[in-house]
Amino acid sequence: MKETERLINLAFESSCDDFSCAVLSRENGKIRILSNIIYSQDFVHCAYGGVVPELASRNHIKASLPALEAALRKAGVGLGTVGLVSATSGPGLAGSLLIGLMEAKAICYALGKPLAPVNHIEGHIFSPFLERKEVFPFISLIISGGHTHIYLVKSHSDIKLLGRTRDDACGELFDKVSSYLGYGYPAGKIIDSLAGKGDGGAFKFTLPMEHAGTLDMSFSGLKTSVISLIEKLGGVGKIKENTVFDIFASLREAVAKILYKKVFKAMSLHGINTAVIAGGVSANERIREYFAQSAKVKGIEVVFPPPDLSTDNAAMIGYAGYFKKWIDPLESGQEFLNINAHPGWEL
Repeated sequence: MKETERLINLAFESSCDDFSCAVLSRENGKIRILSNIIYSQDFVHCAYGGVVPELASRNHIKASLPALEAALRKAGVGLGTVGLVSATSGPGLAGSLLIGLMEAKAICYALGKPLAPVNHIEGHIFSPFLERKEVFPFISLIISGGHTHIYLVKSHSDIKLLGRTRDDACGELFDKVSSYLGYGYPAGKIIDSLAGKGDGGAFKFTLPMEHAGTLDMSFSGLKTSVISLIEKLGGVGKIKENTVFDIFASLREAVAKILYKKVFKAMSLHGINTAVIAGGVSANERIREYFAQSAKVKGIEVVFPPPDLSTDNAAMIGYAGYFKKWIDPLESGQEFLNINAHPGWEL
């Protein structure tokens, strides 16, 4: 297809507890979001303090067709105009992945249109470029409830893992501390809001693996340090509200410092002046502020997606899908049939 021709891309994202369907268009080399519908399940899982896989997949089934209909309606297009379908095929929860992926495959087969299987992490890596011009090479930091990874990105197809958490993801750390203190799940917005009322310098936490020779990270020890502090101060339910705000603020400060130190080290090692920070935790106000302040001092560029594109969404999957291998359901035969969910798919 020529770059000047309009290509409508129908995209699906269902790797965890959000089901999303989006419609994008590419014409004259420019990619636009026509719609980006997200069905959140926070109200389902908050009672359990985390995502329950079986409930997530069941609710995806309920959301799948309404999300598709809403995305097409908002975009003002019909299924007959779709020229490409993109879908997350990993990593994530197996049952959740299958709902979106199988819906995408069924549509491809019915329309005779190609499918672009996309790695969820790739979607996050390129999510900022839905609203700004691409720039290569760059260091990418992906931070969410399930991932804390650093990559060297030279092109859409040249992505190299440089470092990752060895235990908890930073988003998982926030969730566990919030649940321990009784403030609920998901913790991202909760901690960000309450930390804004506290003093980030009230408590000094040790930064795990700060001086390690690698770009790997660890957050399990930080979680233990926070819980030990809570017990030292009297335990859950006996700490003053303002002290809880200080704990959240100090924890957020420690996480921001760990992430920045590792990203800046990666940039220095590879002689790169641009960093892209994405994933659900990238919506955290203090992390954005910390990177922005440090960027001015160091003379580097730090790019974030807008907050509404930081969390899981199908628009980012559709964007990445334009640059992936497309598999035609009629011409490829068995290759198309073999497309499946890959819960542990690593870049």
